[in-house]
Amino acid sequence: MKISYIYKHIPATLSGFVFLLSGLSKLGNVLIFQQLIVDYGLNHLNILAPFIILFEIFIGALLIFRIHVRAVSSIATIVVIIFTCTYTYAWHWHGITDCGCFGNYLPIHPTPLATYIRNAILIMLLVLAIIFDDSQQPERWKIVTMGTILYAATFVAGMTYKPFAFSNRIHPLENKAIADTPLTGFATTNNGESELLMFFSYGCPHCINSMENFKAWKEDNAVNNTIAYVLVDSTATHATDSLKLIFHERFPSINVIETNAALCPFIQAFPTSFLISNDTITHVIIGELPSHYLFQFE
Repeated sequence: MKISYIYKHIPATLSGFVFLLSGLSKLGNVLIFQQLIVDYGLNHLNILAPFIILFEIFIGALLIFRIHVRAVSSIATIVVIIFTCTYTYAWHWHGITDCGCFGNYLPIHPTPLATYIRNAILIMLLVLAIIFDDSQQPERWKIVTMGTILYAATFVAGMTYKPFAFSNRIHPLENKAIADTPLTGFATTNNGESELLMFFSYGCPHCINSMENFKAWKEDNAVNNTIAYVLVDSTATHATDSLKLIFHERFPSINVIETNAALCPFIQAFPTSFLISNDTITHVIIGELPSHYLFQFE
């Protein structure tokens, strides 16, 4: 009987951890999640990024603590369906294959098929949570714990949230001469040649998803030269070394230049690419690098 009682809690607990992990993994850099929403084609909705993150954390905590499981699971099921439809729209119309569900937590993003399978399993767990619901009035300590988590999460989210970051899509470095920008020491163009610079991180799934397009820009002669700069912290960690190894195993033909992140304060989201022509920055591309066939030159 006791074992059966524990099994009834598994669907709600597992679903809660998925929502909680999804929210916490994006909490460290809300601006990147804002950029993903823009990449989805939902430009003006990027201001909702911190609220979506806090909502995921709130739903996850409610499910883990088994508070109003039936109602919360019903709402969560509708949310997953809406997220799945939104992802389908972004994949079909904007070529986005990374749902961005877990921020930078996973170094390799799931394929569309894996995303759909994961969402289907999550919906099944939520339905089971509704069926097995036996939640009771929440204890006081659960309410206090949830309030503490949400208060701390709200504070952390506010540190990297920029509500007006995408209100003006013209980057401050666009249409400026290289000599007048911080890219002076990074660009190598001369005689008016074109060049593509990309700044990325080993642990950024959007960066990994951009690499094949990055190679194609040079291979198909869309630009004369390409340079990839990877930003690293001054102190290397085991996790950084592992991500570096994974990257070089997957992309042995891409030569990257490691640069101290402290030297590049102008990079606020990964990846950020700069298209240079005639010693002038003509375009700044924030987010996944598109194929040069789809990129519209001015």
